[in-house]
Amino acid sequence: MLSLTADASQVEETYGLNARKSLLFSAIRLDSYPFVAPLIARTDEQQYLLVRQQEQGNALSAGVPKEQIRFYAPWVTIDPRIVADTPASADLTSLVRELAGGAAVSLAADVVYSHYRTLSSGSVELVVADQDPTPVTAYELDLKEVLARFAEWRETGVRTARRLIENVEHLSGLAEEFTAGEDTRFSALKTLVGDRSLDALLLAAPPNFTEATGFAQPDGAVGLWLAGSDKLIVLAPDGTSGVSGAAVGQFPSIGSAVRVLAGGARTGVEEEWISVGLARELEREGAELVPLSAALGHWRDIRDHEDLAFQVVAARASVFAIEEALAWAEEGLDAGRSFTELDINAVYVKKVAEFRTVNEIPFGIEPYFTNLHSSNRMLFPGPPVDYPINDETTCIQLDAGVRIVFDGVNVATSDMARSLPRTAAAKEAYDFFFDVVREGIIGQLKPGVVCEDVHEGTLRYLAPHLDRMVRIGMLGTDVDFNTEYRKRNVGHLMGKQESFANELRPGYKHVLEVGSYGAAEIPWRYENAAIGTEDLWYIGRDRTYIVSKR
Repeated sequence: MLSLTADASQVEETYGLNARKSLLFSAIRLDSYPFVAPLIARTDEQQYLLVRQQEQGNALSAGVPKEQIRFYAPWVTIDPRIVADTPASADLTSLVRELAGGAAVSLAADVVYSHYRTLSSGSVELVVADQDPTPVTAYELDLKEVLARFAEWRETGVRTARRLIENVEHLSGLAEEFTAGEDTRFSALKTLVGDRSLDALLLAAPPNFTEATGFAQPDGAVGLWLAGSDKLIVLAPDGTSGVSGAAVGQFPSIGSAVRVLAGGARTGVEEEWISVGLARELEREGAELVPLSAALGHWRDIRDHEDLAFQVVAARASVFAIEEALAWAEEGLDAGRSFTELDINAVYVKKVAEFRTVNEIPFGIEPYFTNLHSSNRMLFPGPPVDYPINDETTCIQLDAGVRIVFDGVNVATSDMARSLPRTAAAKEAYDFFFDVVREGIIGQLKPGVVCEDVHEGTLRYLAPHLDRMVRIGMLGTDVDFNTEYRKRNVGHLMGKQESFANELRPGYKHVLEVGSYGAAEIPWRYENAAIGTEDLWYIGRDRTYIVSKR
């Protein structure tokens, strides 16, 4: 029998791979890390690490032997040579079906619920382990106190952001859009629950838990929104300290607490976060589970304008730190010095801290994710490693974000990219991609525009220039460019993390409006250059701003 586990400690012990540090998308997807985390697949004769192909370069750079990895979810690339010698199954289900060879598959209780849902609908016989129940104490939060906490933080954010951009000419007028008093987190949550006729909503993923409660998430704690009474409950393992609210009961498990408190069966869950063990515990207690990962991402995304001041601080910190780090690298290369990706990263982190100190920012600014690598090492996106940067380096990409933090609560994140091209062709392409991002993508953004239409408009903007990219060696003719690029986005909204609920790509119908906030990007990985060009934008009442432009 094939067995699957997602135990991160087993992954690290067996393969020396710390997924949260070595894999990029595990760091980016704060609300769905378990969905993109690697799995260990074992039979009596074989064992493999199952990895999404977008992490291929990172898994190999971390030292995992290639013959011990099986990839799935093929990575979108305009350079087919990157993946030519590495097959990837179409999806996890097809890979598991192949490895199982017709036999049943055993799922450990730690496997994410989304994988269980997919596998169970893909003609795979499953044997699923249950998790041991954890006794919990229920605490009721005062919603007015939660709102007051966020309002106080926002007042600080507005004062700080206004001071920060008062002399930035191209952001003139943006400060008038800052607000500290508008807060629709609970009214929007009520609407989400009501539209789906839910009795309760379980909030286990960190961005959703902290966005609802206003305090850092203790280990094992979850939030529970009760539709009938509009109450917010925190369920925390017995003995947990630092939980706000008044204790209102004790229960032998989360499942039993939901059964008693919910007043009905329909329970919303984050299928890309909770384990199948917790899902089965809820179902044994009579819950009817309704998957809501994307809907909760949307709940965060569309309220980002309420935290605009924090987003602006994050964007300004990012553009300063990223551009200064690459300027340091360029100066060093021009002087004939050599160093490593980790050295550039150290400068980047130092510049984040410098930005906070020099500008007297009264709250935390911390790294969110960092995609920093030399094209000589790989064209896949990934965190920095101890790899040499020298006169043989053809391009360096630094695509990173920071998070703004109050008392362990993320109130904003950023996501932007700059590159250091070292060849004539890469430099020409990089200059052009700034036009694409700022004119071809952000130039389209205004109230009433549909996300997927922005993607199509970007392809039209690129079309007259593709022959030039071919002539300078930055694009081949062996792939259908438009077909391939329609498989990925040219940007996304934000929402306390990079959004996977609202992207600028085909199939995404969300309509942008005043207050929409996000990133526009052109990642271009071809031949010997991995180029990232990305800026943050905000649709204001009178115009659209490029917030990450210095």
